[in-house]
Amino acid sequence: MDPILKIEKDRFTNSLARSFLITLIPILAFILNDVFVLQWNDWGIHPREFDHVWSILLIPFLHADYEHLFSNMIPLFVLSFGLLYFFKKKAYLIMLFNLLVSGVLIWSFGRTGNHIGASGLVYAFIFFMVTISLIKREKSLMAFSLVVIFLYGSVVWGFFPQLFPGKNISWEGHVSGAVSGIVLAWIFRDEGPQRKIFFEDEIDEEEEEGENDEENEFDENI
Repeated sequence: MDPILKIEKDRFTNSLARSFLITLIPILAFILNDVFVLQWNDWGIHPREFDHVWSILLIPFLHADYEHLFSNMIPLFVLSFGLLYFFKKKAYLIMLFNLLVSGVLIWSFGRTGNHIGASGLVYAFIFFMVTISLIKREKSLMAFSLVVIFLYGSVVWGFFPQLFPGKNISWEGHVSGAVSGIVLAWIFRDEGPQRKIFFEDEIDEEEEEGENDEENEFDENI
């Protein structure tokens, strides 16, 4: 096998496996909470209550029901894969910062109540990937972001809870995630794949100018 192809295959497989493990943790946490009635959901973020500041780290592992869980886990798997594949070692740092920033924003500005679920983190990853692809304009990253937009572009409706009567949607978590993703995309803009820049046209122009200069000198000598 071509060494470059093998490296890419290993990178793809490794990113896929790690994104599966990242997604598996919230699923196992939900199952344990549901089966043993552990009431972990009480540990969600309670805005501006200092006793629940540490819940910023726990919110992605807490879900109301199976529908809530899997509506977040599928996009979390896809987006985690994208981060791990394109940003390698910095992916975990990007994930952690998005978790912290979005969580702090929810705690600071959210409505009074108990905010749970990984949707804020999902929004953070979506807006991070789309924003950084627009900043970098690197082909493979933009292609992945287009897939993300195609699959999850409808998440923008999550900013408008009035469209979902009867559901307690934490739109603050969605907005916080989007803000976090955009800000961190700018901060990490120099990380990940780099846009290839080609200089053939410039080189050709320089060669043509050099040839013209030589022709002019020859004409003057004659």
